[in-house]
Amino acid sequence: MESSNLDIRREEEFTNALLILRKYRENHAPCLKIFSNLLKKKLKRLEIDKESIVGSRTKRLESISMKLVRLRSTRLSQMEDIVGVRVTLPSMQAVERFISDREICEIYNSDYIENETRTNNYISKPKLDGYRGIHQIFKCKVDNKVFRLELQIRTKVQHEWATIVEILGSLYKASFKAREGDKRYLRFLELTSVLFSIEENAPVISSYAELTPIEVCTKLNALEKELKVIEKLKSVNSINLLEKSPEAKYYLIQLNLESRETRVLHYFDGKKANENYYRLEKTYKGSDKFDVVLVSVDDVNKIEEAYPNYFLDSDSFINRYNKLLAKYS
Repeated sequence: MESSNLDIRREEEFTNALLILRKYRENHAPCLKIFSNLLKKKLKRLEIDKESIVGSRTKRLESISMKLVRLRSTRLSQMEDIVGVRVTLPSMQAVERFISDREICEIYNSDYIENETRTNNYISKPKLDGYRGIHQIFKCKVDNKVFRLELQIRTKVQHEWATIVEILGSLYKASFKAREGDKRYLRFLELTSVLFSIEENAPVISSYAELTPIEVCTKLNALEKELKVIEKLKSVNSINLLEKSPEAKYYLIQLNLESRETRVLHYFDGKKANENYYRLEKTYKGSDKFDVVLVSVDDVNKIEEAYPNYFLDSDSFINRYNKLLAKYS
C-alpha cells in the first residue's frame, strides 16, 4: 500500500514538473517571434533571403527533461536551446557575410536583444562526430524578462549532412548525434562530413586531417559496400500528409516510423498549437515509433527543406554524396 501511494506521489510530481516545463517553454514564444522577424529583415537587407531557409522549433519536453537529468547542475533558466531558430544559407561565402555583418545588423541593434552573445563555431573546428555549423546564443528581453535563444547557422551542404544523422538515428534507433550506436555507421558519418568539408574548402575533423580525398572516398566505398547505407536511405521516404496554408504560423509535424507517414497540421493560434503539441508529447512519451515537433517556417513550401528528417527525405544528401564520390575518387 505504501509502495502504491509512493508511486502515485511520484506520478503527480512528474505531471506537475511537466506542467512547469510546458509553461516555461510557452513563455519563450514572444522572444522566438521577435527574433525570427529580426532575422528575416537581416536576410532581406543582405539580399540572400530568397536563397535561405529560416525555421524555428520548440524543444520537446522529453528532450528538456532528459537534458536536465543528464546535466544535474544546470537549472531550467540556464538552458539555452529551449527554443531555437535555424537559418540555412546557400554557401560558405553567404555564412561569412552573414556572420561579419554586425555594424548595422537588425539583431545586434535591436532593443530586445542584449549585447552579450556567445558563439560556438563548429565550421572552423568541426565536432568529432562530424557536425558542422555555427551556434550563437542570444539573450532576448521581453516584458522585463530575459530568455535565452539559440541561432543555428548552416550551409545547405552542412544541413544535408545533419539531416542524415537524424534519419539514420531514427531508422536504427540509435543516438548517433551523441556518438552512440554501431561504430561503423559513426565512421560513415564522420567520413561523409570530411568529404563534404573538402567540397566546401573548409576544415575537416581533426582525426581525419591527414587523409587525401581519394583515401576518404576509398574508405566510404568500403563501408557502403558493407552497410548499404545509401540503399537503405533510398527506400524510406515517408508518405507526406501535409495541410498547407500560406497564412498559418505554426506547424505540428508528426512522423510515424512504423507506417512511414508524416502528418503536418497547421495552426494560426500559438496557444492551440502548443496545447496539441503537449497532448501528442504525452501520448508518444517513451515511444521510439513516433516523433513530433512544433515548428514555424517563413514559407510553407520550404517546410520539407527545413525539416527533411521528419519526412525521411535524403534525396539531396544522396545526390551530393554520389556526385562528390565521383568527383574525388
